[in-house]
Amino acid sequence: MAQDFSNNNNNMEDNNSGIDIKEEILNYLHYWKWFALCVILGIVSAFIYLRYTPEIYRTSAQIKILDESKGLELSAQNGGGLISGTKNLENQIMVIKSNRLLSKVVDSLDLHIRYYVEGQFTSKESWQGPLKLVYLKPNNEIRWLRFNIEVTESGLIISKGEEHLNQFTISGYNLNSPREGFPFIIQSENWIKKQIGLTYTVTIQPISSAANSLSNSISIGQVGTTDILELSIIGENKKRSEAALNKIIKQFNEDGVLDRQLVFQRTIDFVDDRFLYLAEELDSIEVDKKDFQQDNNLVTFGSDVGYSMGKRSSSEKALLDLEKQIALAELLEGPLSNNDLGSLMPENVGLQSANTNGIVSQYNSIVIQRENLIASAGEQNPKVLALDRQLLELRNNLRISLNSYFEQLNISLDRLQKEEINAKGLIKGMPQKEKVLRSIERQQNLKENLYLLLLQKREEAAINLAITSPSIKVVEHASSSGRAVSPDSKGIYIKSILITLLIPFGILFLIFKSDTKIHDKSDVSKFSKRIPIIGEIPELKSEHRLFKNPHDRTVLAESFRILSTNLKYVLSLKKNDLAQVVYVTSSIKGEGKTFVSVNLSLAFSSINKKVLLIGADLRNPKITVTDGSKKAKGLSDFLFESNANWKEYLQKSSYNLEYLDVLTAGTIPPNPTELLSNGKLHHLIEDAKLSYDYIIIDTAPIILVSDTLLISQYADATVYVTRAGYTEKKLLGFSSELYDSNKLNNMVYVVNNISELKTSKGYGYNYGYGYGYNKEEVVLKKYSWSWFKNGIKQKIRRL
Repeated sequence: MAQDFSNNNNNMEDNNSGIDIKEEILNYLHYWKWFALCVILGIVSAFIYLRYTPEIYRTSAQIKILDESKGLELSAQNGGGLISGTKNLENQIMVIKSNRLLSKVVDSLDLHIRYYVEGQFTSKESWQGPLKLVYLKPNNEIRWLRFNIEVTESGLIISKGEEHLNQFTISGYNLNSPREGFPFIIQSENWIKKQIGLTYTVTIQPISSAANSLSNSISIGQVGTTDILELSIIGENKKRSEAALNKIIKQFNEDGVLDRQLVFQRTIDFVDDRFLYLAEELDSIEVDKKDFQQDNNLVTFGSDVGYSMGKRSSSEKALLDLEKQIALAELLEGPLSNNDLGSLMPENVGLQSANTNGIVSQYNSIVIQRENLIASAGEQNPKVLALDRQLLELRNNLRISLNSYFEQLNISLDRLQKEEINAKGLIKGMPQKEKVLRSIERQQNLKENLYLLLLQKREEAAINLAITSPSIKVVEHASSSGRAVSPDSKGIYIKSILITLLIPFGILFLIFKSDTKIHDKSDVSKFSKRIPIIGEIPELKSEHRLFKNPHDRTVLAESFRILSTNLKYVLSLKKNDLAQVVYVTSSIKGEGKTFVSVNLSLAFSSINKKVLLIGADLRNPKITVTDGSKKAKGLSDFLFESNANWKEYLQKSSYNLEYLDVLTAGTIPPNPTELLSNGKLHHLIEDAKLSYDYIIIDTAPIILVSDTLLISQYADATVYVTRAGYTEKKLLGFSSELYDSNKLNNMVYVVNNISELKTSKGYGYNYGYGYGYNKEEVVLKKYSWSWFKNGIKQKIRRL
């Protein structure tokens, strides 16, 4: 049977390996009231939070960016593909969220001034409500300010900050001029008629700070894979968010239009400035051209070249004619050198000298007359001689005439030669003049073309300035969600409940994990799975700690009846009707081994079993159930005296006198180890086995001294007592080593001082369960596991 018990215990060890989920749940479920209270607190906290937390709405709008250069929609196919289009959209997002653009929005809508109507527990923002303040200082002088305006029947009470400093009162409701520290005016008093009794809180912040806050509150993203941008704002006041988004879209569009108009205007301004410069340059070039033509006597280059060529040609022809006249004149010099008066002079050879031709003609006529006269009258005829004299005179006149003609021809020749040289020089200089003139004309043409081009660009810029297309296309104007996006009521309740549940769970978890004491049977079994646990002793709050009456039905009595019953199954069968020896020990002092020893003895004696209770803890004797004194002689005295009879030291128990004898520890010796190891205790036990059914020996704690180990071989079973809330878990490892090394015979555990806390968690006082004995176990039905399990299920259903 003992072997079966051991096998059963091994099976239990295998089944208990790992974490027992049911046990863990029951550990926490015991404190269900705390969890329920925390859940209620969580629900109440969530309700209060939702009651006084302003609702936040999401406002969104959608726009499509247009191609600024063409006024077309900008898509992923334009501008170099998908990557370029996405990058362009990212650039536009940065422009929309820029402080420069949002500062204009804040300034135009006065978003840096916020109005709150104070309520009993919270305040609500007002947008474009009855109160409107006008800030009189420049934008760059705006500072962080906070004012409170209380509307009364007699006027306004205005104070500064949360402390209501610098308070002053205005009779009436119209503030036309600013007061010191309050740089605002209230333009109208009509709004105030229905506001008496209300208090407004006005907050002002610098425009740049308000722009940064607006930028942080704006979310801009691409809608799917499209080229549409969605702008959204999370805010308390839907109208304010919608106005802000619409203004941002409008300002962004105007900003893009103004950027392009600025380009066109700058083009116009540049062209206008350039016109003045080009006009001056054209005037300068035309003056240079005129001066060059005047200096070089040029009308037009073609006519001047024709004139120069004609002049050269006429000069060459005149020069040829002169040379011809000189040659003809030279022909007359030959006949003049001949003294023959009868020879005729060449006549009509082409000389252009009329005088010479006349003389030659006259001379030839006289020569013919002379020849005719000579033929008729002879050479000596006076008429012939007269003609000779006349011919000589004509010859002289002809010579003079030729010389004069030669001089005239030479003079003309020199002049024509000079004219020819001049004509050749004029023609030779024409290419250089042409080059200079063409350079001047090229500059003139360049400036004229540039002037015309700029004039065209100016007209184009003026047209574009007048018809600039929008920068964006509004797909959806700003609209707000019908339901608030924050706070999320369902989520807040769930989170609040979870958080409040985590608080007790965390506290309990820390308590459980930081607890180093054992509290019940399960704690013991986790560390020593192979050692049987045969009983659990409840915590006793009363002073009645003894099993006094054999018919007692108290929890104490029942627990020790169960313990004694289970111990029977641990002990082997009796041999020759000899008593069975049970050691009761523990790890340290205070775990209740003496308490268990005494009550176990009383439990066996209550069923009419002859029991001997021996106090073997010689160092710290505790047994006090006898009529005698604690200082009476006992075991130590028997072990010390050589010829003593142990029966002489027996005392009767104060309870159940017939069946229970007690041998106390006796006088505390200086050398208990020597006494226990001298062999007399073994003789005592062997002798007592003949007279008793059970011998219960209360031994010393094992960790503190070695006394128990010296006599452990005499025991048929060793009851190892642990105490809930007292025994350290790490001490169980020592007892497990003793069990594994067989230093303690047939070792079993008893868990002492189990509190009602553990009872209510489901362990009860089931002191006969789980050791492989179905029919033989003595189990109280009231404290059975099935009864307790059903009770737990009912509790869970009620929860």
